Amino acid sequence: MDNLDIFEDASKYFLEKMTEFKEILSSKVDSLNNKDWVLSKGSVKTCKADETGKKKRCKVGLKYGLKIELSVDDVNIIWNEFSSFFTKTYLASIERISNNEEIGRYEFFARSSVGDEVSCTIYLANEWNIAQIGLLGFVASRYKKSDY
Repeated sequence: MDNLDIFEDASKYFLEKMTEFKEILSSKVDSLNNKDWVLSKGSVKTCKADETGKKKRCKVGLKYGLKIELSVDDVNIIWNEFSSFFTKTYLASIERISNNEEIGRYEFFARSSVGDEVSCTIYLANEWNIAQIGLLGFVASRYKKSDY
């Protein structure tokens, strides 16, 4: 694994993992095959300087999104792939939030011990939701390579 203590390396790693997961979903879920996902590379936020004058950075809004109607069977395939894929990554703490599933909203989270996170949110089409799937990444604060 790359040295994920460095901001640039961690940002690259999470974008690669999210892209890889998106490609797996496209091959496993028929309705996601050959679709044009919208990518947002997010933005970098700078933290307050520490006692040495160095500033950590974090990345927010790293996102893949697609407006598409999925089925409950598709959601189950996505959950199985999500938990299987992210268990093998640096984000080994996997969680499924089931509070809103009765209204067609599904949320899956993969987190690291230092605060990095990738989430998958799926809204099934109904009177409360616009049908869509989104992968959202957050890279916790780290120093840039030049600060080491």
